[in-house]
Amino acid sequence: MNNRTATYSFLLGATLLFFMTAIMLCTSIYFLLGIPVTAFSFWLAVFVALTCMLAMIAVFVPRHRRIWLLALLAGLGLVVGSSWVISANTFDLSFDGQTYHQEAIILLKNGWNPVHDAPVSKPLPQTIETMDSKEILSAFHLWINHYAKGPWMLDAVMYKLTDQIEVGKIFNLLLIAASFFFSLAALRVAFPAKKRLGIVLALLLAGNPVSVTQATSYYIDGQLGSLVLIICALGYLLLKRYHIWIVLALCSALMLLAQIKFTALVYAVLLGCALLVLFFFYDRQKRWKSLLAWLAASLVVTVLVVGYNPYVTNTLGKGHPFYPLAGKGAVDIMTSNSPRDFKDIGSLSKLAISLFAKSENIARPNETTLKWPFTVSLSELAAFVSPDVRVAGFGPWFGGAVLIALLLALGLLVGAERKKAVPFFIASGILLVTVLVNPESWWARYVPQLWLIPVIVALAGWETRSTWLRRGSTILIGVLFVNMLLVGSAHLLSQAFINAMARQQLQDIQATDKTMVVDFRHFNANRVRLQEAGILFVEKKIADGQNVETIVGSRAVYYLQ
Repeated sequence: MNNRTATYSFLLGATLLFFMTAIMLCTSIYFLLGIPVTAFSFWLAVFVALTCMLAMIAVFVPRHRRIWLLALLAGLGLVVGSSWVISANTFDLSFDGQTYHQEAIILLKNGWNPVHDAPVSKPLPQTIETMDSKEILSAFHLWINHYAKGPWMLDAVMYKLTDQIEVGKIFNLLLIAASFFFSLAALRVAFPAKKRLGIVLALLLAGNPVSVTQATSYYIDGQLGSLVLIICALGYLLLKRYHIWIVLALCSALMLLAQIKFTALVYAVLLGCALLVLFFFYDRQKRWKSLLAWLAASLVVTVLVVGYNPYVTNTLGKGHPFYPLAGKGAVDIMTSNSPRDFKDIGSLSKLAISLFAKSENIARPNETTLKWPFTVSLSELAAFVSPDVRVAGFGPWFGGAVLIALLLALGLLVGAERKKAVPFFIASGILLVTVLVNPESWWARYVPQLWLIPVIVALAGWETRSTWLRRGSTILIGVLFVNMLLVGSAHLLSQAFINAMARQQLQDIQATDKTMVVDFRHFNANRVRLQEAGILFVEKKIADGQNVETIVGSRAVYYLQ
């Protein structure tokens, strides 16, 4: 990388990536050795990341290395410091975040070892009977015991270090930042003369609506979107220059991706295989064998060491690595979470409806509502208070952007310069395969990588000499940027409002000097928030109809005595 901006961006992104990988790898090895979560993993990861940064400076920076070191430390300080402050001063008020995600983090922080200790117990029958029948709330123990635990390891280490549960959300922000840096590095290498364009497109790529709306929660799909983007950028950089540090960064990103959730392991394998195929056909020096060895080694470590729980334990104990979502006794989590009109229709039909429907966070018995492209309503924007908008979850203008992208793709295919578009079509095709392989691709948070495809199509259009294609690409990027701003501003404003409500509620309870009698109603992680706020509380079953208040952002109820 001869471009200074590309080099600086790569070094920043790689340092952040190695830091997160080191925490996860260290914690996983500790679990295998019978050692619970410890703050030492954080400090060891800091040492590993800084050591790697120094080694990369020695390789990629020919002179003025002290200045580069100071600049990189300043960049890291700004990114990590701002992410830490944002995470520590916001509440995760999401449904999944306040239930099984935080519950798993609390268990890990308090010493539960998922490899050696007994699984989390199933709730008592009388507790299950009181739960909401619309959701599989009694299955929280299944998610904690059997889901991938990569993000929970990172979060639990930060919770152990700081004794503040909200700080663990920092990794959502760090991965967004890393995806921006890697994207910028790849774009500056691909288009060295287009400096401002590289920054704008890197912001657009990293500002994936799924990542942005989950940034201050413990949802994990935004991390998946950021990591897929990172892998794409690293894959391009590796094709341009095969270097051991780029390979190590790629393996780290694939390892982190595979530990997010079951579908993420499938995505990681597909992306790794696709890159191998590209190297087989396009790399003149035939280094695909070397890459295959690295990817195979990282897969072994990913599954047998970092992913021993759940992939090995699920296979040995339940007969399928993806239990409880597959195999004998699989749990159906989609029927109750899908709009009613999605029943008995194919995955492509559901995806098409979701792309061109009104943005809504709906499930049964509600149905989707189709709308005209490029229209937007206040109710659509209001839906993005949630981190997991079900229908049209990429934003109110994304369907229109898809239409423009399809027209551009058609123009590129029939145009005289279609050969120039081949690399862009290959990249888009690889990503589209990872989208379509998921039968529930209609839900944006399950396929955040879909956001990248229109941007890639726009890049292909810009590379032609056709005035119409270039103008169409500019319009497409403008539409995507407006859509990103609509979703991001709606989510950030609503989260600021609801966070202020939650903070004020805690202050009001504190001011009474009374004891809080609370029924958490499966939002048990709220007990940590109350403890950190210094509020005395007693857990008690509260019958429906009593005069109670609701804890902001949850279904937990309470009264003061």
